[in-house]
Amino acid sequence: MIKQQMMSPAVALYHWRVNGMSMQKVLSHTGYSRWSDLAEHHTEALENQEIAMQDMLMSPEERQREEDVEAVWERCGDYLREMVSPAEYADEIERLLPLIKSTRQMMHSARSKPFRDAVKRRKSTLQ
Repeated sequence: MIKQQMMSPAVALYHWRVNGMSMQKVLSHTGYSRWSDLAEHHTEALENQEIAMQDMLMSPEERQREEDVEAVWERCGDYLREMVSPAEYADEIERLLPLIKSTRQMMHSARSKPFRDAVKRRKSTLQ
């Protein structure tokens, strides 16, 4: 009994285009039941690959800025959507970035201090 080899959508589509593999064989070798599902998954994979390539080309400063903007949206997204017009998002995000950065710094500095040291300092100030 011959075991059928499974292919990724990209490889199967390559064989379809170059080697003339039938559409039905492409579907059976990829495990998809509909051609539209295969095309959608392949398009999504290409987009994800493009995003990954762009991320790899980013400098550490650009990556940090992107994380900061994402944190602004996570923390203040409701405010931005309800109170700010879309044309003013960039200005408002610039205004809110220092808040996010200072909050992140406070949380980082609080995490870096051991709990025992904080308790000792607290006890020494109470005496």
